[in-house]
Amino acid sequence: VFVLQAGNYTFNRAKLMNAGFREAMREEEWDCLFFHDVDLIPEDDRNTYTCDSNPKHAAIAMDKFGYKLPYKMYFGGVSALTPMHYLKINGFPNNYWGWGGEDDDIGVRVSLAGMYITRPSLKIGRYKMIKHKLDKGNDVNPKRFNMLAKTRQTWKLDGMNTLEYKTISREYLPLYTNITIDIGTEE
Repeated sequence: VFVLQAGNYTFNRAKLMNAGFREAMREEEWDCLFFHDVDLIPEDDRNTYTCDSNPKHAAIAMDKFGYKLPYKMYFGGVSALTPMHYLKINGFPNNYWGWGGEDDDIGVRVSLAGMYITRPSLKIGRYKMIKHKLDKGNDVNPKRFNMLAKTRQTWKLDGMNTLEYKTISREYLPLYTNITIDIGTEE
């Protein structure tokens, strides 16, 4: 499932992930969901696309970070969660507009929900990032650090339980489904 944000407004990756989760679960009873940045290509086929008993961070070693984990709570790029994991953390936060912070927020949510992040080895969890320019409407979120500092207080109040969006179109193609949604704009 590919979820696209309608309009030329500030990007909200986290809200798109939540909508993607809801739409995917409407279509089928998935037992494992991968949240995958479109610009990352796996380099090792031993990095299996399966869920673990805890949320899994599959993209542990990206070329843009010198094939090292940038910091312990990093959960960005490619992650795998069961529906139970996703709902237990209340999904992604819906209030991160622009670039940055939402991956760290969900990493904290995993810990707050009493789970831990599993990872493949640095040798296996390798990804190449396709080079591209920063998208218009995807400027760095200047509020991200202040928002992250409040995750402990906000994670149960902002996520799947507060998600609102409108489906604009749904296109079923042979290998994937394209869904365009209106997620509103930053208030």
